[in-house]
Amino acid sequence: MSKVQERIAQIRTQLVGESGARVLLVEGSDDVDAFRIFLDKKFPAWEQAWHLVAAGNKRMVQQIAAAEPQWLGLVDRDEWTEDEIQQHMQETPNLLVLPRFCLESYLIEPGELWAAFPQKQRDKVAGGEAAFLEAFSHGLGPWIRHAALWQEIRPLWQRLRGAGFPDAVLDAPNVPDEPTLRERLLGWRDTLDVENIVETVRALEAALAEEGLHTLCTQRIHAKSFYPKYVHPLLDRLLGQKDARTRRISVLRTRAVPDDLGVVWQRMGFE
Repeated sequence: MSKVQERIAQIRTQLVGESGARVLLVEGSDDVDAFRIFLDKKFPAWEQAWHLVAAGNKRMVQQIAAAEPQWLGLVDRDEWTEDEIQQHMQETPNLLVLPRFCLESYLIEPGELWAAFPQKQRDKVAGGEAAFLEAFSHGLGPWIRHAALWQEIRPLWQRLRGAGFPDAVLDAPNVPDEPTLRERLLGWRDTLDVENIVETVRALEAALAEEGLHTLCTQRIHAKSFYPKYVHPLLDRLLGQKDARTRRISVLRTRAVPDDLGVVWQRMGFE
């Protein structure tokens, strides 16, 4: 029995049983925490029809969803391009992709954060919301550059594979002669054209810098890193120290249920 089949059997035995309940598969335990909070707020009786399960990672969500078409799988979009998202959703119709970069994107949008702060926390920020936004925006430069690099560098592997790297020269025994090898290597070199990549990153960085904070924080910035390395320390400084998981749960509990998750609720049959 494969690892996927073992996990399916475990879910069926421990959770589903004879109930006929469906399963919403998410990647990890943090996702379970977040969606349990959102579902409890919006649909208090959701557990009568659904179980919320951490599959372990994105690949496991995909594989289990493909094997169980009556269940739903929900994954972060993070490294996937729009073309890849469409391809995966066509291949697995019960697979959903988060509307934002990743789960942590629901913890970093400054307007949403401010709205989630209880008044006693807002009172700790001298200057109010304007001062909070200024403090939040002060160190964004490196993160905007990181977003530009992520957008350009991550797809390089796909482009290299499209140019035959590395199998085009390692398909034994049909290995290329020297002229063909040189042609292949030149093609790979063109794909890794340093000046072109640097210029593309520069242009992307400039374009991202012109986008509003909402788009940056929901679609561009790598929130899995940004939240623990930037937002959490900022909130420690402004609001007082709190361990990372406690703060994450606290924000999720006090923030509004995100409007952009409506597609998930629809597929679950709640809207």
